[in-house]
Amino acid sequence: MKKRVLIILNTKYPYDKSEDFLSNELDYVKGFDEVICFPILVYGEKTSESIIYKSTIQSVKFYNSPVSYKSKTRLIKLLFSVFNNAQTYRELTSLIATRRISLRNLKQLFSFLFIANNAMLDISKVIKQNYRNVDVILYSYWMHAGAFTAISLQKKLKKKVAIRKIITRCHRFDLYEYADSGQYLPMRNYIFSNIDEIHSISEDGLSYLKNKYKIDTGKVFLSRLGSLDRGISIFPKTVPLRLVSCSWLRPVKRVSSIVKAISDLPFQLEWVHFGDGEEFDEINELVKKITNPLITCKLMGACSNEKVLEEYKKNPYDVFINVSENEGVPVSIMEAISFGKIIIATDVGGTAEIVEDGINGFLLNKDFTIDELVRVLTKVALLDSQQFNEMCRQSRRIWEERCNADYNYAKFYSNLSFY
Repeated sequence: MKKRVLIILNTKYPYDKSEDFLSNELDYVKGFDEVICFPILVYGEKTSESIIYKSTIQSVKFYNSPVSYKSKTRLIKLLFSVFNNAQTYRELTSLIATRRISLRNLKQLFSFLFIANNAMLDISKVIKQNYRNVDVILYSYWMHAGAFTAISLQKKLKKKVAIRKIITRCHRFDLYEYADSGQYLPMRNYIFSNIDEIHSISEDGLSYLKNKYKIDTGKVFLSRLGSLDRGISIFPKTVPLRLVSCSWLRPVKRVSSIVKAISDLPFQLEWVHFGDGEEFDEINELVKKITNPLITCKLMGACSNEKVLEEYKKNPYDVFINVSENEGVPVSIMEAISFGKIIIATDVGGTAEIVEDGINGFLLNKDFTIDELVRVLTKVALLDSQQFNEMCRQSRRIWEERCNADYNYAKFYSNLSFY
């Protein structure tokens, strides 16, 4: 039997803290003799000291492009690759036909193509030098430039390397075109036509793919992400009500809405937020303007995932809140319900698949008002101890059934065959 190799195309793992859940997932890989990660947005020489993630379970090799797609030494090659490809002109024609042609979308398209082709040039060399006489599966962690790269590699190397299958996951930014400011994600139909399997992390993503695009439904699968089991931490309901959130401070996360909603509450509440971002100063100024003596707020800034999870475990937070404008299936909510926290969240993306209204939390409409958020916060504050404890237990139950990494990732890799 030939050696079996899994090659994963991702963005920056293991050199940047941006793909925690890929790190967790890799500990469950089985059925392969070798696992390789190629972060397509990492450039230049790297050493073992450059690696942020240290896995003690799965041995993984790492390669990356020696030069950026913006490098003068690489641009000529990339320009030739992009403009000598008929698919580029088909995509431009599609942009015009769908009236989405704009400077912003053109920049997005060509950035996408340059990144993908840059990665393809370098990883094809790695594969030809090291993996000629093996069976290969190419796996793009995102249905974006990495997926296009995987398809390009298969076409380029089909007579030299046994690439048995190309697959991709899809999450949020790489799936929902309506969430993109230009209503455009490059090369959608090309990827759908040439990829072997698409693994959506949510039922909502599956429905979106099947309803919006002409796609072979036989190649689309539900493959949920999962979080690690760090135990249950259900504390008795407290006064004040303790509210916690964790996200980047960006407009799409709408954290300012939390500040506005809690400012004038007629009951005691403590709010702690983990995360930094472009809106940190703005949110901090809003917090400083709160004069209500019943309300206390603490912005923790950037924290490691490990620190946040340790906080959830040892501190009696009552409610986790996420009011984002769009989501895939929020990893932050998965982590919170694993500890048994009640959730307040917007009904966007696949959130309703892990937050059941009135069961383990409360769902808000995407375009909720501040008054509606106040009413939900008040409803949680008025829960008696029995109601509160039951909702906490339901959160843990839902996590065990739908978000447990041990089950979800083991299932994903057990179903991942070469044929």
